[in-house]
Amino acid sequence: MAADKKSLRIYLTSDVEKILRVLSAIKNQSISETVQIALEENFAKPNNQDLIDRHRIDEIEE
Repeated sequence: MAADKKSLRIYLTSDVEKILRVLSAIKNQSISETVQIALEENFAKPNNQDLIDRHRIDEIEE
């Protein structure tokens, strides 16, 4: 993924937000870092990677 960072507003359920905050603190990571890692792991799953490859999403220029 690109090294430059973008801001993104998301809405989470209170349960997910609580887990995210606590997990980030336990891992001594920022919330942004925890979300980044979680998304990258999700994107690497075979079904998502197939969609990324099939639609050439990783080649899309901004």
